[in-house]
Amino acid sequence: MSSNIFNQSDYQAIIQRLYALEKENKGKWGKMNINQMLEHCSIQLELGLGKIEQDDYEGPSIQRTWFGRWSFLYILPWPKGLPTPSKMNVLKNQISSIEFDERKKQLLNLLEEVQLNPNLKPHPFFGPLSKTDWGRLIWKHLDHHLKQFGT
Repeated sequence: MSSNIFNQSDYQAIIQRLYALEKENKGKWGKMNINQMLEHCSIQLELGLGKIEQDDYEGPSIQRTWFGRWSFLYILPWPKGLPTPSKMNVLKNQISSIEFDERKKQLLNLLEEVQLNPNLKPHPFFGPLSKTDWGRLIWKHLDHHLKQFGT
């Protein structure tokens, strides 16, 4: 079975990896620093929770088909440098960097909120997702960026 944030053991493993992050961790690829990565991941959860409104769908329409979602979430590995939904692009949007510990706490709180409220809004690239698909997407996204910063 594929890892999923709604599976308790997968959730706990991601939480432990987040706790292991240090503000000194440097990215192994990409342009974001660690604070920007934490904000980028927080924005994904805020979009899902409806705290940030999305304007419209983005990216190729194949991503919003069953085959596109399934391929991206369950089959294909995520390469470095993937496009990101415009609201999640912290570099383009020049989102200010707050202190590391506060940013990490914010992401942990949002993850807990997602656990309590799994009825998430449509994703900017993938459209409406089931709870299982959202859980897989969140896990895969966090795993990708935690590897980027060495945990």
